[in-house]
Amino acid sequence: MPELPEVETIRRGLEQLLLGLEFAAVEVCYQGSLKRPSAEELRQKLPGRRVTSLKRRGKYLLLHLHDGTILVIHLRMTGQLVFSKDAVSVHKHLHLIFSFTDGSCLAFSDIRKFGTIWWLAKEDLAELKSLSSLGPEPLSADFHFPYLDREVEKRTISVKALLLNQQFLAGLGNIYADEILHRACILPERSSRSLTRNERLALFSAIRSLLEEAIIRRGTTFSDYRDASGAAGSFQEQLQVYGRRNQPCRRCGRTIERKVVAGRGTHFCPGCQC
Repeated sequence: MPELPEVETIRRGLEQLLLGLEFAAVEVCYQGSLKRPSAEELRQKLPGRRVTSLKRRGKYLLLHLHDGTILVIHLRMTGQLVFSKDAVSVHKHLHLIFSFTDGSCLAFSDIRKFGTIWWLAKEDLAELKSLSSLGPEPLSADFHFPYLDREVEKRTISVKALLLNQQFLAGLGNIYADEILHRACILPERSSRSLTRNERLALFSAIRSLLEEAIIRRGTTFSDYRDASGAAGSFQEQLQVYGRRNQPCRRCGRTIERKVVAGRGTHFCPGCQC
């Protein structure tokens, strides 16, 4: 599933391509992806709107239009948004095609069909509870050590479960949670409240530094994720534990293990995480 670094990479790419473009038409190939409005209403009313800015909130991409409405896109597990200067060919995984007046288009495809799109007025965003209930952005000023310290202290759930909780922190998923905990030398199943002050400081630092590095490398690609131009990311080359079961830890040499923590397959090093 695309996580914060992947969605931010897509946002930055599309920002360079879409600003100022005006919608000319919309082709809806799979109506299940469109949650609001109906396909017919989108086809009739979106043309003529112009893209003024692109924002990201957690794993959500938000295309702000000149009339105050917003296209909200969540890629879920296998969704892709790829820009093309020319028309694209329809295939079985292509769900929507947004065409612009300059002849370019933005194609939304999704093998697993879990990705979702809404077109809303700005004042209606609060109706998307999973969006409005998100915690602070990890790379923003709203996420600071006193916040992390306070939230960790009052919770007894595992630190892995805490990192995956979108109301605690927006945008993290399984890959980066495992990598963050390895960098901070913390076992995923540790109780959040059990972390010492030094461990909490290490966790705070690891969250910021790892996400920044992943964005620089344009995200992690195992199979489906592509950026706005259709290119793969490269952070998979830097992964220390995720997907490396039975391989030696690059830091201490112990064998990477995998177990289920917080309902998710979790990779860790029993040697340097405690």
